[in-house]
Amino acid sequence: MNKERGNLHLIKRINRRLVLNLIRERQPISRASVAKSLHLSRSTVSSIVDDLLQKKLVVEMGYADSSKDGGRRGVELGFNPKSAYGIGVDIGGTKILTVITDLEGEIVYKEKRPTSQSVETIVSFVQAALHAAQLSEQDIVAMGVGVPSVTDIEQGIVVDAPALHWDNFKLQELLAPHFSFPVLINNDVNCAALGEQWLGSGNHSDNMFFIAIGTGVGSAIIANGQLIYGHRFQAGEIAYNIVEDDLNYNRTNALGSFGLLEQKISGTALNFADMSSTDLFARYKQGDVLAQERVQRFIRYLTLHITNAVNLLNPERVIIGGGVSESMKEIIDEINDRVNHYTPIRTKVELATLGGEAGALGAIAYAFNEVEESQLL
Repeated sequence: MNKERGNLHLIKRINRRLVLNLIRERQPISRASVAKSLHLSRSTVSSIVDDLLQKKLVVEMGYADSSKDGGRRGVELGFNPKSAYGIGVDIGGTKILTVITDLEGEIVYKEKRPTSQSVETIVSFVQAALHAAQLSEQDIVAMGVGVPSVTDIEQGIVVDAPALHWDNFKLQELLAPHFSFPVLINNDVNCAALGEQWLGSGNHSDNMFFIAIGTGVGSAIIANGQLIYGHRFQAGEIAYNIVEDDLNYNRTNALGSFGLLEQKISGTALNFADMSSTDLFARYKQGDVLAQERVQRFIRYLTLHITNAVNLLNPERVIIGGGVSESMKEIIDEINDRVNHYTPIRTKVELATLGGEAGALGAIAYAFNEVEESQLL
């Protein structure tokens, strides 16, 4: 009996999501058209729509035009993105970005402040954001928090965040009592990937490989619409990737230390002779010989690791984000061409478009996804 109830509950959740997504995609649309398109009974659709209307996720937009045979006009439905909001908090080593959006990702408030290790300070930032946006806690579906660390998303624990001096830090448990809405924690690169998937270059792709190149290097994997976490939530740690030269010289990686790939392609690795990575790419564009040599080496290493990832994961898109990516416009086509030259598995390599907002927006996307899965939205 319990199994039957569980299966029935799952079917209801699936049908509810199908109905809501169809209304979002094809609004304005009548109940009858929803039922016909999804092959659901009218009574099932009416029950779901009544619930969505009660929660203000859907609104009635007036009567449709009369049918050709003069039949009864149906009330058309539309999605209401202003029915609720989400908060995204991107905690970095130097700054904390707080963003509030509606259900379609339109930003209604954002603010960047100096970073803090204090939970009380982070709480005050969120409360100030709500006040400035003229929203109450009842308007918020959930809050997502991105942290530069391996994160245990099931327990809400920051495993190790050296920049914040957090070690096995129970961030979710400490934040949750301050708010009436759900608080969810995830890794910052995972969040940035979800942000690009939702509102950026990812273009809603269900199969995407995201690489963040900044001070360090990280990646996130989205396969069949789901983030891939791996054992102990460490999937995507490409900073530790190696090449044959590392084997020849017996170079090894150590957990928590700068990885061997990071030592080759990160912003830190690209800095030399008081020249930042931004300066390096500018000089590359101008034809500087030394800059040409270093950037070409960067391209070779990056192409190698992207190609191997494409062979392993078969992503539709590879998105490159992080601070270094903002200087890569001149070389992205070359990287895309090289990757597609070295592997017969087709993909498209592109630069991220959301910049520094990707992590906070992706934290909101993660929070929305999780509460929708729980049918709280």
